Amino acid sequence: MLPNYWMSPETNSINRLGMLNIEHFETLSLDGTWRFQLLSSPTDDSRKRWTSIPVPGLWTMQPTSDEFFDKPHYTNTQMPWDHVAPEVPEHNPTGVYERDFHIPASWEGKRIVLHLGGYESVALITVNGIEAGLTKDSRLAAEFDITGLIKRGKNNLEIKVTKWSDATYIEDQDQWWHGGITRSVKLYATERVFIERFATTAGLKSDGTTGTLKIDAVIGSIGGKSVDGYTLRTSIEELPKTKSAQLSQTYQDHKTPLWTEMTPELREADRKFFAGEYWRGDIPESAKASRLKLKSPWPGHVVLETEIPKVAAWSAETPNLYTLRIELVSPSGTVIEVSQQRVGFRSVVIKGRELLVNGKLIYIYGVNRHDFNRLTGRVLTRDDMRQDLLEMKRWNFNAVRTSHYPNDPAFYDLCDELGFYVIDEANIESHAFYDSISNDPRYASAFVERVGRMVQRDMHHPSVIFWSLGNESGRGKNHEAAAAFARALDPSRPLHYEGGINGDWRGGHSLTDVVSPMYPSIKAILSYAKSGKQDRPLIMCEYSHAMGNSNGTLKEYWDAIHSTPGLQGGFIWEFWDHGIEQTLPDGTKRSAYGGDFGETRHDGNFVCDGMVFPDRTPKPAMHEMKAIAAPVVISTAKAASGSFTVTNRQYFKDVADFELFWSINRNGEVIDSGKVALPKIAPQKSAKIAIKSKSLLKPDAAGERFINFSIVRKNRTDWAPAGHEVGWNQFALPSRKETIPAAKTSDLFDFAVDEAGEIQIPFATLSPVPSLWRAPTDNDRIGRFTLKWEQYGVRELTRTDCTITEGLKSYKVVSEWQTSTGYKVKQVQLVSPVKDGYSVKETITVPKQFEDLARVGINFEIDGSLSNYTYFGIGSHENYPDRKIGRVHKWVSTVAQQYVPYVRPQENGGHAGVRWFELTDSQGNGVRIDLDKPRQVSVNPFRAEQLADATHDVELVPTGNTIVHIDVAHRGVGTASCGPDTLPGYLVSGGTYSFSWTVRSI
Repeated sequence: MLPNYWMSPETNSINRLGMLNIEHFETLSLDGTWRFQLLSSPTDDSRKRWTSIPVPGLWTMQPTSDEFFDKPHYTNTQMPWDHVAPEVPEHNPTGVYERDFHIPASWEGKRIVLHLGGYESVALITVNGIEAGLTKDSRLAAEFDITGLIKRGKNNLEIKVTKWSDATYIEDQDQWWHGGITRSVKLYATERVFIERFATTAGLKSDGTTGTLKIDAVIGSIGGKSVDGYTLRTSIEELPKTKSAQLSQTYQDHKTPLWTEMTPELREADRKFFAGEYWRGDIPESAKASRLKLKSPWPGHVVLETEIPKVAAWSAETPNLYTLRIELVSPSGTVIEVSQQRVGFRSVVIKGRELLVNGKLIYIYGVNRHDFNRLTGRVLTRDDMRQDLLEMKRWNFNAVRTSHYPNDPAFYDLCDELGFYVIDEANIESHAFYDSISNDPRYASAFVERVGRMVQRDMHHPSVIFWSLGNESGRGKNHEAAAAFARALDPSRPLHYEGGINGDWRGGHSLTDVVSPMYPSIKAILSYAKSGKQDRPLIMCEYSHAMGNSNGTLKEYWDAIHSTPGLQGGFIWEFWDHGIEQTLPDGTKRSAYGGDFGETRHDGNFVCDGMVFPDRTPKPAMHEMKAIAAPVVISTAKAASGSFTVTNRQYFKDVADFELFWSINRNGEVIDSGKVALPKIAPQKSAKIAIKSKSLLKPDAAGERFINFSIVRKNRTDWAPAGHEVGWNQFALPSRKETIPAAKTSDLFDFAVDEAGEIQIPFATLSPVPSLWRAPTDNDRIGRFTLKWEQYGVRELTRTDCTITEGLKSYKVVSEWQTSTGYKVKQVQLVSPVKDGYSVKETITVPKQFEDLARVGINFEIDGSLSNYTYFGIGSHENYPDRKIGRVHKWVSTVAQQYVPYVRPQENGGHAGVRWFELTDSQGNGVRIDLDKPRQVSVNPFRAEQLADATHDVELVPTGNTIVHIDVAHRGVGTASCGPDTLPGYLVSGGTYSFSWTVRSI
């Protein structure tokens, strides 16, 4: 084999077969336990000592031992070493996978193909001691004809996988670096004449019911066997009586006549063609037929094409699929090969500024997704993929971008079946060499092959609506070549490439049919859409970076998208927190990130930036997206009138799948409820409904009142049971304010302030103090806002002065606090009695030099025995000022349940819009705090300092107390770890802040 093949970018493969995308039924799985040894370099000789490894299986995910010395390594934009493409380190872990196998007796005399589903990053195949082939491109299967290498009885297969190669430079994709075999290995058999290529394009005409089907195939052979007279036959299983769904064509070979053997008619047709007489394209059919006789034949090439009436169209809402049966028939009439594909009839068109699916403008509620499993790395089962997609469905996502490489074919089958729109992305990212590799001619064939093989493999999938040329690889000549090849292979789909518009959203038309920026600001996308310069739809390929406590201003993005023509959605970055489960020496398990496996060059926890935790538990931000993407929404001009408008935001279905329930609540308690019979509402249409209730207009008692609507599914689906809520809306009703009566004194008031000027709250272990700091979120830390907080010194406040003035019915406590860097903060507390308690009016004056603070409020601690937490505010999930879509309700929880276990601990568990809250023990005794208006509140078993100082959630030990924060102002969370910070309206700066809170015993 080629020396140093792992550093030869011109060499993408040796003896690799063309991409084929049909099933084979004569297969032999080679998955299971293989012999294995890990070498330090591809030049090392194999040893006598072997261990075992599962296949598929990554050696980087095996328990650490002398045999498995190489571990996962995380980098984002940087390479894991200092080299320049295509050179790689001499220390280059190389795994040798080996096993024996026997060929079934029924395969005697047949063609035998080895299928390698995935590997990282170059694989050398040896069969019975003879090198059979070489392959690069970790994410697309490689196949090799090994017929001539097979013998009777026991055969030996060796797959030598080298971790680092020239290909590594274009697989630099912000994820863990691994080594090994990632997808299944198998053998399959065919006759010596077989289907070699098979390209299916299913479309939909403008009437929405007529399907189009084109099959472009090649019949191949080995051993010089003729394919003349072989027939390709297809049919659609679900349409047995539809003649146009049954197709057949027989390949007929012909010999091109020599010039001296041409008939006069052939010679005349040839002369006219070359003389340019048909320059208008008006060649007669007779001349076309003559020209075909003169052309050299395309061996085995057949084309089948038809139109099929009355098909059920495919969409993400209506994923109607048909089974395409495929047969290859010998000249004698024997069926020698059978296969099948699932196809769907749909159209994808970009018309001006609109992306249209089946003629309808749709919104992309999308998410990016990497292959990930916390236990196996990038080795996934079909069920792993299915569970990912089911989880997305539960939260109303309708689209996936396969960032940043083609997924396993099973993933697309599932997207077809469950209903998702897919951006299918080629395995190309050269982030560390952003501009150079895309213009390096040594990599040109790799760009073209990676895009082209992806298109050939996946073009029959209706879920795929865009081909993507890759990710973050600059904009170069290699992209131009790949784009041209993709368009030639499949003109039915548009192209996507974010790099095509780098620096100018008006350009890059040859590379992308959609403007697809990364992490643009809301201001930027609105400016572009309203500029008059927009000529393509704008769909963000990445936005709302979901690292830690994040996704601030998601609602504001979608307010802009829903209200502005030319904006059609985007893909949140991303689905997964890639925290690998790591067992520490003491047996503790934690979610590991960059640096946790001993690597010195890494990018920390930037790999944990998903909408779900490493165990696929959804993060709180999921609630925000679910509400935004709800299929049905309700609106009203005046809730008390009982008149409401129901809008069906679906594009292809009515609302027959849903039921609508309503309730009227006062202080979170239901006082009336019912069910509404939904009228028939066509897609993208609205209808009026009326709610009749005496409780709508006049409040029957004091307390805050709302009418709530819940839209649920009538029947179970693959992803949810019957009754699953898909959307909700809440509207305020006329209310009579609750008041807490004043009093001359109370038992609590008498002891409200001690001699040190500290306010005494029942069950408190630490009295209230001002709070201007929070445990930095990932956005705070990476966005560098914490540098300002360190400059201000707001993590630590020390009281330097206090005066207490006692009046007839009040205490006035004036305190001066000093930050660790010397700034002064003034606090004035006016304490007055109310019935059964006391009220505190707080005024906190913060230096005007403080331009950007985490919060302004108070912090105190309550005895941990008060472990039950009830609050009236926005919930039930964690929310913050710039991410607070939720219902105002009375939520019953525990203190422990308020903690959100972000992989790297940070500010968490807050709730906006809190009116009051209670902390009680198991006997119901405790304390209630009412707020003057809706405020940001958090209760947590951990102090902010603990959260800030820990690097992993498993390091946290509860204090035994409940830590309470009440904030008059709290900074939004934004997305600044990779993208825009929060909006100016959600920032907190210096000034004077006032608020009140009332304490009563329970």
